[in-house]
Amino acid sequence: MLKILFFAPHSAIWVHAFPEALIAEALGQHGHRIVYVTCGGEFARFCVPMSAHGLTVESSESERLKLCSLCCCARDVLRSGFGFDGYNLSEKLDTADRERADTLVAATTKENMLDLRVHGIEVGRLALYELLLTLKKRNLEFSDAEWQAYRVDLRNALCSLFAATRILDEERPDRVVMYNSLYGVNHVVYRLAESRGIPTYFLHAGGNQSRRLETLMLGRGDSVRFYHELLARWRDIRGIPCDTELLAPVTDHFIELLRARSVFVYSAPRSGTLEDLRARFGIGTQQRVLVATMSSLDERFAAETIGALRPADDSVFPSQVEWVQALLSFVRGRPDLFLMIRVHPREFPNRREAVKSEHARQLEQAFTELPSNATVNWPTDDVSLYDLADVADVFLNAWSSAGKEMSLLGLPVVVFSAQQQFYAPDLNYVGTSEADYFAQIGRALADGWSVERIRTTYRWYALEYERSMIDIRESFPQSVARTGARARRLADRFLRRAGRDAAWRADCLFRRRRLRAAALINQVITEARDSLLDVSDFGSTAIPLEEETRALRAEVNRLIRALYANRTQASDASPLRQRLQAFATGA
Repeated sequence: MLKILFFAPHSAIWVHAFPEALIAEALGQHGHRIVYVTCGGEFARFCVPMSAHGLTVESSESERLKLCSLCCCARDVLRSGFGFDGYNLSEKLDTADRERADTLVAATTKENMLDLRVHGIEVGRLALYELLLTLKKRNLEFSDAEWQAYRVDLRNALCSLFAATRILDEERPDRVVMYNSLYGVNHVVYRLAESRGIPTYFLHAGGNQSRRLETLMLGRGDSVRFYHELLARWRDIRGIPCDTELLAPVTDHFIELLRARSVFVYSAPRSGTLEDLRARFGIGTQQRVLVATMSSLDERFAAETIGALRPADDSVFPSQVEWVQALLSFVRGRPDLFLMIRVHPREFPNRREAVKSEHARQLEQAFTELPSNATVNWPTDDVSLYDLADVADVFLNAWSSAGKEMSLLGLPVVVFSAQQQFYAPDLNYVGTSEADYFAQIGRALADGWSVERIRTTYRWYALEYERSMIDIRESFPQSVARTGARARRLADRFLRRAGRDAAWRADCLFRRRRLRAAALINQVITEARDSLLDVSDFGSTAIPLEEETRALRAEVNRLIRALYANRTQASDASPLRQRLQAFATGA
């Protein structure tokens, strides 16, 4: 049996910490020894849970200590509820460690931060991740206030590394598991463990917005590596038909996107104002519409800066601004076309982040002079991406998830790189040079809508959101789509009013004593596999194509009801609706 170290310093994020504990318990039930390491207040100056609970590095000490107390309470509930052995990482640090961390932080400057290595680990670089995301940075130029925030993150990462060094020396674990290995204090531990030949695994909630918290990614390394494995495995299962059990959750996800209830959904909710959009943006009745969906730059920049993601070497355009400028030049000579440039809502303040990105400021300056057949759709227009689907002939995507969402509706999408998307590039048309890119736009306009595109995209989503996920719904039922979801939310609200730990204790009390996925979890970890994909037999789930088509018609019918819930004369005239309806009814 193995000794498995769970590095779990973020107990106050219960929706991360409780699923993580379920995985630890499942492995313990297979006879492995679990060492459960928590924080113990070491990151009291500022930490990931503080950020998740709306605090900032400028928050008062009393507010931060209150969050620390909450985190310790959650930790204690987990330890007692699951019977975990372990300790706080703070117990493995001494005065000399903390003084060394302070000395290194004091010696680190804006000029040398990327050079800071300790025990061979690029601590200076890895500590940047959360700050770059929080500030929506596209460069490494920091104000004095931003630099002070980085110094806090750097000290945390150093203390985490020093503690982990001692813990790994003492425990000599066979495996290490953590929730989101890209967090700075986690990332240094992941890199240290792997440098010692210890297979290290990350956990993360799934992407399906209807049941995000009741599914888990489990993979070697980090989420970027996980997606690369998805892409590699896609070639093998692309042709395998899916049944209703795999297809229905995909529809549930899309319906949640239309409702836009989650802070992880950046588009405005669906409204269905077809005629108003063409009139509002000055689109001629005979003009064919190209919608260019831009992407938020900071997430990619942060991942590339810490080395989790390599810059794409096949991009036709060096930047999104240059891409859009090329599109504007293209449509200037094509009065039969209308170009709508949709700036990603995450670039501006939204429900999840209050910061306006530096890239947004650049875009505001770049899009001042447009031809008469082009416009910019800013987030302040409050227009849903899914409303644009009714008027668009072709979507032109950078690397936003909009590229797969529009493909799910059968609409053609053209991209300028096969490497930048976190989904299968063969769902879209891919330009390999500037001339080829514009040729692909012409091809997409000629080919138009396709039901086979819907089929293939459903299969991709089934791989990404169902086949590759660990299902923990029996112990953490968090679906917003299933019957009883509203009653469960009301019960959770009542328990939170009774005291936050009451809801936590209820989760522990009512969990199933054994996860259905426990054997697969154990196999992945014991055999040091990359992910669930390595231990699953997808061929055994294959069904006849005709059966998939029947199931797909039913799911498309659900999409139609969700897309056109507020039926109007305009929506009846939508070419997209007519095409979807024809397939759903078998016409």
